[in-house]
Amino acid sequence: MIKVIAFDYADVISPSSVSKWVRENLTPKDNKYHHYKKYSHKWDIGEMTLNEIYDALSHVTGIPDHLIWDNFYKNLDVDREVIEIIIQLKKNYKVFLFSNYVGELLRKLLEKQKITNLFDEIIISSEHKLKKPDPEFFKILTNKANVKNDEILFIDDRLENVEGAKNLGINALQFIDSQKLLEDLKALNIKFI
Repeated sequence: MIKVIAFDYADVISPSSVSKWVRENLTPKDNKYHHYKKYSHKWDIGEMTLNEIYDALSHVTGIPDHLIWDNFYKNLDVDREVIEIIIQLKKNYKVFLFSNYVGELLRKLLEKQKITNLFDEIIISSEHKLKKPDPEFFKILTNKANVKNDEILFIDDRLENVEGAKNLGINALQFIDSQKLLEDLKALNIKFI
């Protein structure tokens, strides 16, 4: 029986504006694409300060570092349908945020978006120096959930993270969109009321 439902943030709860920019403007043949991949790994595991991240994004995008927040994060919104699903799920389950992200930046976004209180626990990769799909990072989730692995449902847009969870006996769904999520949750007999 599922007791805890853990959501990823980027491209599940909120679109990833930086990833979208990279997809639309760079290809794997571009040097800046490889710089982005290197930087994103480092910031996800907490090896860069927020100012260093803004500098790196400026290098990749050509946008001045002091305008990175305004260009990528200031107007970043949430998927209202996913938020409504979370609100309904909270009536019967603990809901966690479990995300590869920069802690300082994600906590600022959660406050701005007024959704911090939706989560019983917030686990962010950079604050633990680990990232999905590393089994050690999933162990942090299972320890904080304080339930058996098969009593957790994890929702992420990236297949490698979904598979990483499943390899540890955690139930997992790949997020496609809010409608598919609803269908998948109903198929698992997840209660909404």
